Amino acid sequence: MTVRHVIPALTLLVGLIGCAGDGPQVPTTFTPASGTTLQMTGTVANSVGAPPQVQILDAKGRGIKGITVRWVPGASSGTVVNDSSTTDKSGVALSGGWKLGTAAGTQTLTASAQGLSPVTFTAQVAPGAVATLVRLSPDDQRSTVNTPVASAPSVQARDLYGNPIPGVPVTFSSATGGGTIDGAQQITNSSGNATATSWKLGTIAGVQTAVATSGSALQASFNAIALAGPAANLVKALGDAQEGVTGTPIPTPPGVKVVDSYGNAVGNIPVTFTPGPNSGSVLNGIISSDPATGIAIVGSWILGTASAQTLVATSSSLPGKSVTFTATGLTSAFNIDVRFIGSGGTTAVRQAFINAAAKWRRMIVGHLRNSTLNRAAGDCVSWMPAINETISDVVIFARIGPIDSSGTNGLNTLARAGPCLYNTLDLLTTTGLMEFDEYDVPSMIADGTFGDVVLHEMGHVLGVGSLWRVGGRTLLADAGSAAPYFTGPTALSAFRSINTVTFASGNPVPVEGNQYPVGTRDAHWRQSIFGKELMQGFAKAGGMPLSRVTVASLQDLGYVVNLNAADPFSITAGIVRGFPEPAVTAEVPLHDSVVWEMLGVDQRGRLVNRIPPRR
Repeated sequence: MTVRHVIPALTLLVGLIGCAGDGPQVPTTFTPASGTTLQMTGTVANSVGAPPQVQILDAKGRGIKGITVRWVPGASSGTVVNDSSTTDKSGVALSGGWKLGTAAGTQTLTASAQGLSPVTFTAQVAPGAVATLVRLSPDDQRSTVNTPVASAPSVQARDLYGNPIPGVPVTFSSATGGGTIDGAQQITNSSGNATATSWKLGTIAGVQTAVATSGSALQASFNAIALAGPAANLVKALGDAQEGVTGTPIPTPPGVKVVDSYGNAVGNIPVTFTPGPNSGSVLNGIISSDPATGIAIVGSWILGTASAQTLVATSSSLPGKSVTFTATGLTSAFNIDVRFIGSGGTTAVRQAFINAAAKWRRMIVGHLRNSTLNRAAGDCVSWMPAINETISDVVIFARIGPIDSSGTNGLNTLARAGPCLYNTLDLLTTTGLMEFDEYDVPSMIADGTFGDVVLHEMGHVLGVGSLWRVGGRTLLADAGSAAPYFTGPTALSAFRSINTVTFASGNPVPVEGNQYPVGTRDAHWRQSIFGKELMQGFAKAGGMPLSRVTVASLQDLGYVVNLNAADPFSITAGIVRGFPEPAVTAEVPLHDSVVWEMLGVDQRGRLVNRIPPRR
């Protein structure tokens, strides 16, 4: 072979060798692209700073174009912009961006390509900003006042997604109850928790609160129940320095409060009430203090005979501790001031009014009120005088004068009476009127009925029959019917206690019905049932007893009464005559209910209401 033939052959061989090196590229390397690291950091729900990207190279380190790369976030590891991407001429594939999930800690993003080991990017994800403080310690813990609760206040700082946040400053403070917090300034630990050293409750029993705060808006609250401490003392709660009628219960039963050393109520402590010398007796004298209020109230204190009386409260749980209540014993605390208009009749006539007032004062024993009145003359009736004073309980103006003289109106009215001014606060009489027919007074004195008629009329002044339906009070049912009845519960109980027979003439307590005229009906006990009782509607010789039913009806009106002061009286079969009642000819009907206007006034005597006379 000549030289010129050899050179082309070598050239061909070199060319063949060069063509063999330019064959298809084989992916051999799968790594993060330049500028991208496998270990990243970020904050929950935010994108990492540098979007992950990978590069695929051949064995000679040359990028390979057109290879598909898939991007898959790990569990709870957020989202990626490109689920898949294709390598460019440099062999680089882009994720487009990695937005982290909401769970703090480690999150992953894996890039994979066929035939190559996957590349996994790891991000250490920090929690977000503090969004809430969550209470960790128990709520509604119970502890004695002025002592620490069992579990000190504790919170966890969390971001919007519930991730605990370390390094957050937290301040604990007492909000209500006056307690104190030790270790009030704390920093959340690696678990996001902060705990005060202790919470000592204040001295006020009840619900107390503490709060944990971080910044100006974040707050968690804690409730605790502060329990009263041991019983330490007895203090007066109610019922001291009263006036009462001897032989009757004091109006307000005395009570003490059992307290701890800080004045908090202590319940379930036995308290014994013991009367002093000549200081009467008690009912239910051993009482446990109320769990809610710490108060123990004696069942009742029935006054003895002494003027100055005492009641001592002690407790077996509090040796050496006692409380003494005082009371002044009175014959009666209720005042009836009878004032005569005109001559007022003879001494015997006036004495009948005095006796009647004294008897009613034995029935009504409790003081009601003082009323200041300034009224011109002529209220209710023309003969009523002006009045400008402070009245204690009741003033009654009494007059002996002409009513119907010889019975020219056909009714032969012996007397009439009732309230003139009543107090709208308690709906009871302040001033009343009593008027007796001068024609009938001598005959009533002669047959012995005058004293009972005076007592009867004074009962109307005090409210029997006259105040049963005043100011919204409804103590009379079926008014205007043939068989009305009184509905007061005390009178009903008393009626049952004196009733020795069973009858079927309407509802108890029976009241006179519409077979009688105005003045008798709807204002008196039914005569066929009550016989000669004082407040039935007929004057009867031989005595008219004032029964427990009448006294009890006054209690239903609002008076403080002594039921034991009533006259002996019972209802027997001989009295009951059934219903309807026969015409009465042997007794004189009183026809005595109010025939004048009644005026309602307040405590200062100002006119509030007018009630016209009954027709």
